[in-house]
Amino acid sequence: MRILKSILPFFLAIGLVSNVYAADTDYCSLLENALTFYKMNRAGRLPDTDIPWRGNSALEDASPNSAKDANGDGNLSGGYFDAGDGVKFGLPMTYSMTMLGWALNVYGDKIDGCKLTDLYLDTIKYGTDWIIAAHTADNEFAGQVGDGNLDHSFWGPPENMTMARPTFMLTADAPGTEVAMEAASALAAASMVFKTSNPTYAATCLEHAKTLHTFGYTYRGVYSDSIPNAKDFYNSWSGYKDELVWGSLWLYKATEDESYLTKAVADYASGGVGSMAQGNSHDWDLKAPGCCLLLSQLVPNTTTFKTDFDGWLNYWLPGGGITYTPGGLAWIRQWGPARYAATAAFLASMSGSEKGTDFTQKQISYLIGNNPKQQSFVVGIGPNHPINPHHRAAHHSTTNDINNPVNNLYLLKGALVGGPGSDDAYTDDRTDYISNEVATDYNAGFVGALASLC
Repeated sequence: MRILKSILPFFLAIGLVSNVYAADTDYCSLLENALTFYKMNRAGRLPDTDIPWRGNSALEDASPNSAKDANGDGNLSGGYFDAGDGVKFGLPMTYSMTMLGWALNVYGDKIDGCKLTDLYLDTIKYGTDWIIAAHTADNEFAGQVGDGNLDHSFWGPPENMTMARPTFMLTADAPGTEVAMEAASALAAASMVFKTSNPTYAATCLEHAKTLHTFGYTYRGVYSDSIPNAKDFYNSWSGYKDELVWGSLWLYKATEDESYLTKAVADYASGGVGSMAQGNSHDWDLKAPGCCLLLSQLVPNTTTFKTDFDGWLNYWLPGGGITYTPGGLAWIRQWGPARYAATAAFLASMSGSEKGTDFTQKQISYLIGNNPKQQSFVVGIGPNHPINPHHRAAHHSTTNDINNPVNNLYLLKGALVGGPGSDDAYTDDRTDYISNEVATDYNAGFVGALASLC
């Protein structure tokens, strides 16, 4: 007992420090930096010089037989590079835009209170402009631009890319239900956030969303079967049953057309989507947890949906089944655990429960460095923050060498890295992409969680 009493003040002090740290956190500043990361991953002819070390890139990206614009650029030159590479993978890009749109729809007042609405809308529009451009015909969508293998054999800034960059199209004969439905979701969410500030653009987004939903719903197929090049990078492990529900839910939210909700409820049941969510993450591949949450909100009289969402959330809480690192991160798997925890924190913030908001606070607190090792997992922010994420543009090698220069030339401030091992171990090592990759989908859930705390 004497030993316990002697260490009690220490733990109390740690607790007080933790509370002060959380209370003093400027979440608006964190949110601004997390959004600014997207500017660092832009492709195409840049509209500003906000990131002075980034320049025009991938200007030839185009769909087959398309016309150049007034600058001579390809119709798919814009959009976002996936992560620390130079490929435009359709599934994570569309997913990222859906998630950003979701957070702005839910936490718009908080974001506006941070005076970040304009930046936020610009971030979404840079992605949704590309999604609209990629929808080249009713039943046609550019599911990927760039060959993942060729791209990953080059280590240098995207401005210096010279390799072939093929465009992989999804069509009625080569369908990709996951991508079509996620693109529909992203544009439906965008139509809601732009409805007041830019009604013409909102209407355009919604028309494309409806057509993409029809495309994905009518012509069904696993997208990575139609684009085999994606298999080694973003294989559709979960299939498209979750996206069928997800896409219908977002179209219902944007249109209030009951036929979409009817489809969502039926496909949720027939596809076993509630079961798919249990013990799993919400991410670019699996939208089942989000489907549970949205349906619990849209159909509150059907307890199944709330039961499924609560089951998912309880798994993520201490004692629920998920692994917790000694320092307190909810750790579901080795590759990029920080992004899964951040996204779970975003969904938990919308649970309407104290346990959910407590989880959100604690997970984000851990990620920004409020943990026993005082290790931040956000570049440029917090104690011992990373400076060498796996990112070609920020490293800026001109010799095609991941080790030259020793440190990244530019700070990718606001980017969430992959995260630690299950024992909290972490090394800021650019060559370790499992722990140090950054990506548009990593930051999407992180942005939502931060917005909830502003």
